[in-house]
Amino acid sequence: MSTDDGAVDKLPDQNEASAFYARYEAGDLLGKGLSSTVRRCVCKATGKQCAVKIVDKTQDQDCERVIRTEMQCLHDVCPHSHIIKLEDTFESSTFFFLVFELAENGELFDYLTQVVRCSEKKTRVIMMQLVEAVKHVHNVGYVHRDLKPENILLDEHFNVKLSDFGFATKYEGRKLRNVCGTPAYLAPEMLQCTVDFTAPGYDNKVDMWAIGVILYTMLAGFPPFWHRKQLLMLRAIMNGKFRFGSPEWDDISENAKDLITKLLTLNVAARLTAEEVLSHPWMSITQQQPERRFSARARFRVYIRAVLFCTIMKMRITEAPVNLQGLGSIPYKFKLVRQLIDGCAFRIYGHWVKRGDDQNRATLFEHQPKAKLVSGLDRPSQVLLRM
Repeated sequence: MSTDDGAVDKLPDQNEASAFYARYEAGDLLGKGLSSTVRRCVCKATGKQCAVKIVDKTQDQDCERVIRTEMQCLHDVCPHSHIIKLEDTFESSTFFFLVFELAENGELFDYLTQVVRCSEKKTRVIMMQLVEAVKHVHNVGYVHRDLKPENILLDEHFNVKLSDFGFATKYEGRKLRNVCGTPAYLAPEMLQCTVDFTAPGYDNKVDMWAIGVILYTMLAGFPPFWHRKQLLMLRAIMNGKFRFGSPEWDDISENAKDLITKLLTLNVAARLTAEEVLSHPWMSITQQQPERRFSARARFRVYIRAVLFCTIMKMRITEAPVNLQGLGSIPYKFKLVRQLIDGCAFRIYGHWVKRGDDQNRATLFEHQPKAKLVSGLDRPSQVLLRM
């Protein structure tokens, strides 16, 4: 959500929203956007904590249409254990009030900024739940079109709750052409609609491309497509140009790389469906583990963990420079050292470290992307100008 300041932060007048205030008590601010705020609220009758999205109709001429679309979509796809539940709705002359179940642990975005990157085991659990939700959305006949970490919420047990269906639309076998979503997650076939009037359009496979981007980012700690010049980033997306670089991908399994490759493919017909992703070997909880044997590399990792533990303890009790001798000339090539360095850098500087033209960890972790594409643009040139 945007962090722009404005009148949207203020609670609506009691008289303007009497129906909502009669049933709920609004609490602290959880987030805000250009025309909406999200607050914690409590049901007066049951004491249950929820989250209310308060939308100002007057801020955006398309706002009412988007909110009504979101409400209809949520009505159609719920209930589902991994889709956010819409508990209640209220409407006044100038505001919408959408009351959702509360996701205590916030956005996947926030979780990733804390841990830098996730293990394959943790990533598998999150992705399995996300893909289950997307599979259900597709089976009901919708395409989400705005999958990204900010729209994936985590409840108190870190279970996935898919949210923000404002760009969702019914998909009934026809090709779609409206461009919407966030640039770094857009599928090539959707971008093609902005530059080619004769492009065939896209279908619900655009959601599977976005899942591939999210999966890559969770495992590597940075997005698969990036360039400091955004038009070059979009060109990389349209060319499907990404790589599994070293050292970040040295310890990632081949099955994980295979799944990402089959999601981030330009061949839409060959791109995996949600059901096919769930049956992929990497997604199987019962994956066969290799027999444990003595490994010099594994033993060396134990030594590295011991060194890191001592290093962290030393950092806690003294401000003296940390001695990393014994880790070689390039300590950053070790996974645990990378995690320590990246985690400290984020806590010190408050943003992800830039690493050249073709790699920037900030791209997918911004509450204010350079462009939030709006569906229904009249001319393709408008899209590129806004991006």
